[in-house]
Amino acid sequence: MDFGRLKDISGVDFSLPEEDPYSQMVLRNHPNFVGNFDFRLGAPAWSCTEWKGKIYPDKSSPSTFLHHYAQHFDTIELNSTHYGIPQSATILKWKSSVGDYFRFCPKMLQSVSHRKRLNNVQSDVDEFTDQMRLFEHKLGYTWLQMPPDFDIQERKSLFTFLEKYPSDIPLALELRHDSWFKDQAVLNDLSEIMTERSQAMIITDVAGRRDVLHMRVTTPVILIRFVGNELSPTDFSRVDLWLKRIDRFKQQGLQEVYFFAHQPEDILCPEIGNHIGKKSENDYNWKFTYPILREKAEQRALF
Repeated sequence: MDFGRLKDISGVDFSLPEEDPYSQMVLRNHPNFVGNFDFRLGAPAWSCTEWKGKIYPDKSSPSTFLHHYAQHFDTIELNSTHYGIPQSATILKWKSSVGDYFRFCPKMLQSVSHRKRLNNVQSDVDEFTDQMRLFEHKLGYTWLQMPPDFDIQERKSLFTFLEKYPSDIPLALELRHDSWFKDQAVLNDLSEIMTERSQAMIITDVAGRRDVLHMRVTTPVILIRFVGNELSPTDFSRVDLWLKRIDRFKQQGLQEVYFFAHQPEDILCPEIGNHIGKKSENDYNWKFTYPILREKAEQRALF
């Protein structure tokens, strides 16, 4: 992910913002009396050939990468759906390659978000969501990423889109224009629509755009897109801050987290995953939903 990346991060304040009062209200209204909590960890793709010998077997073929990916991660940012809707046979093959614990998070078509900018998109959305239903219980959140120049002047299009989006298909939203985080009245109007429809706001943590680290929570489920800096020491300290904040949210009522670890080079994602896995289990006793193979994990020093 190139959005918000910086070559020089020496002057960046990587601290997390204070908790958002609206978010605190949302979590208070969804108390987790049962105590169920799922921490899902994923990467941007499963096609990284450099993971052979790291988390994939040395002689594995690309056709088996997803199967091996799902032994270490339990969710995926499915970016390929941004460029076209997969055939039914492809979706069924993907679904059969992973266990029941796994969740696919498909990205909305760029024709909807970027070319048509949410206007006159009903047929596109219907075609997209009809295919995504083939994932059945392995469908996580579909996610809508708006272009950087999509600002609050286009809020009517966004509000209408959210209100019409199928209620049986979970939706998360990533906004990138700073106007959404400067106008509290508009942000609150947007949040109320999303809370009413159980739609999640994506929180993006990237060096060059600290405004999109907004801490606005609209459901008891949050999605975090974490962009590291080639395993800089700050990557690990930032993750530690996030785990502490997530634990705080959990105490308030948070029920599920999707944490997507990005690096400038995908080859480095497992190292961040390793740190998250060990830290979250050792310090917070969070159990992942996927079946960790301890013996292999110890041999590979991963998870």
